[in-house]
Amino acid sequence: MASRRTSERRRQALAEDLRRACRDGELKPGDMLPTVRELQEKYRLSPRTVTTELKGLVAEGLLRTVPRVGIFVADVAASVPDSYVMLVQSGQNVRHRSTTDRVRRGFEERVTELGAASACMDIDRALQLAQEDALPPSSGFFLAMPDRATDLVVLGDAATARVRWASIPMAGDSAMTVVDMVTADHVDGGRVATRNLWMRGHRRIAFLGLHTPADEQPGYHWSMLRMQGWLEVMSQHGERTDNLVFLPEEPPPSYERQAEWAAGVADRLLVRRDVTGVVCASQNAARGLVDALRAAEVPMEGWPAMVAFEDGTDRLDAGLTTVRVPCEDIGREAAQILWERRHGRLAGPAVDRRLPMPIIRRVDSSEPWGTLTSHSDASPAAG
Repeated sequence: MASRRTSERRRQALAEDLRRACRDGELKPGDMLPTVRELQEKYRLSPRTVTTELKGLVAEGLLRTVPRVGIFVADVAASVPDSYVMLVQSGQNVRHRSTTDRVRRGFEERVTELGAASACMDIDRALQLAQEDALPPSSGFFLAMPDRATDLVVLGDAATARVRWASIPMAGDSAMTVVDMVTADHVDGGRVATRNLWMRGHRRIAFLGLHTPADEQPGYHWSMLRMQGWLEVMSQHGERTDNLVFLPEEPPPSYERQAEWAAGVADRLLVRRDVTGVVCASQNAARGLVDALRAAEVPMEGWPAMVAFEDGTDRLDAGLTTVRVPCEDIGREAAQILWERRHGRLAGPAVDRRLPMPIIRRVDSSEPWGTLTSHSDASPAAG
C-alpha cells in the first residue's frame, strides 16, 4: 500500500499532467480524456481519487463532463489563464534583488505548472495603478516582503487570494481580510544548526544574533526565531543559556553593515574561552565574528566552530557549514497557496506554512579536502 506522501505525489502528478497537456496543446478543446480506469492504472490511484481530481479540473473550467459519454477538454482551455502577481519592493540592494530573484523563479515555475500566468510588479506601481483604477484584474497577489501588509489588503477585491512572505501575523483591522503566510521555518532552522554542533561534541554553544533584545524590528524577526530554536535545543540538554546570547543594542541599519554590527557584538564573545561553538544568525553575522577573531589575532586553532544561515546569494566562506533558506520553495509554495484559494481547495482562516531549512555541511581546513577547496586564506571551523 502506497504511503500518504506517495499517493499525494501521484495525485498532484495526475492534475498537473492534464493541465500541462491542455496548455501545451497535447490535448485540444473537445478532445476526450482517457477513462477513469485508464488514469487509475497509469497513476496507481484509486478510482475515487481520480474522480475527485477530475471534478476539480472541471470546477477550474479546464474540463467539461458529458453525462454517460465522458470527460472532455473544455472549449475555454485555451483562453486567457488565471494571473498571479508577485509584488516586490523598489530600490532593493543587490543582495535583496538576488534573494527575490530566487523566490520569483520558484513562483513563476509553479504558477506555470498550475496552468496559470505570472507577473512581477513594484508594489508602489501597483498601488498607483489601483488608485487610478487602472490595475488589471488578478486572481491573487504574493507580497514578497515582511512589511507593508496593509498595502496588500487594498489590492484586488473580496475574491482575490493574498499571501505574504513573512513570519509575523497581521494585526488590527487588516487581519479581517484573509492573508496567508509562507516563510522558512526559522525556529526549526535554529534547532538544526544547534544540533549539528551538539552532535559534534560542543556543549557551550553561543548564539550571535542581529535582532535587539526587545525584538522591535520586523526586518530582523527571523534572527529572534532562529535564536528560539537554539534555545529549545540547549534547554532540552539542560544547558544554561542566560550568558550565551550575544545581541546588538540597536539593529544594523542596513544589510551592508550587518557584518560590522556583528563584529562589535562578537568582541564580547571573544573573552568567553568556555564557548566552543557559535550559531550565527546569518552569514553576515558569521563574517562579523571572523573579522573580530582576526582583529584580535586569535589563532585559528582557538576559533569556535560555527554554523550560520545563508540564502545562497553570496559566495560562501570555505568550510562554513550553513542552514539554507529555501528561497525557490518559498516562491513555489506561495503560488500553490494562491491557486488553492482561487479554486476553493483552501478555505477558512489564514494559513501559515513554514518550510524546512536544509543543513549544508562543508569540509573545513582541518579535513583533507579542506586545503584543496578553500577559497579564502582562513576558513572557519565547520560545525
